[in-house]
Amino acid sequence: MAEDLRAIGDCAIPQLLLSPLDLSTDANVAATAARTGMSAFYGQLGHAPGLIDKWLAFYQPIVNSGAVELRTKELCRLRIAARNGCMLCLGGRFRDAAGVPVVDDDDVDTVLAGRFDDLRFTPREQAALEFTERFRVDHTSIDKAFAARTLEHFTEGEFVELALCVAQFTGMGQLFSMLGLPSPVPVS
Repeated sequence: MAEDLRAIGDCAIPQLLLSPLDLSTDANVAATAARTGMSAFYGQLGHAPGLIDKWLAFYQPIVNSGAVELRTKELCRLRIAARNGCMLCLGGRFRDAAGVPVVDDDDVDTVLAGRFDDLRFTPREQAALEFTERFRVDHTSIDKAFAARTLEHFTEGEFVELALCVAQFTGMGQLFSMLGLPSPVPVS
């Protein structure tokens, strides 16, 4: 499975599709872009004023709250980032309340290699990663039997939450990749 992934070093970052906006017209956006190293992100999405705030108002509560653990969501997000070739997504990490990444570098390497059965992952995390992979590669192959196996580890509500996160990570990661958004930090 890992052999069909695009290696991080193989991902050419295309030129930005749209020219970045002059961020100085909005001091808050400019400050956030400077603080996070995400000028390209804010520049691209800034072509649609107000869109960033609306998207974040949807995205952040889904990711930061709910019944599915942040670590589980992060593992799934990173797998999708690898599949999408999204440098922005690969360069970022979800952090806990203390600011510590919820997955370590070994977790990241294992997810990027597609080794979901590694014992470093709980059975619940393994089920989430298998669902994520199936959803990203061929969502139509998720049948009742596969869903039932996943539901051995998740309640129906958690399953819907996970599916919504995976769909969000997939679509937005594809958009960010298409826009050529670079990593906010160097990715080695």
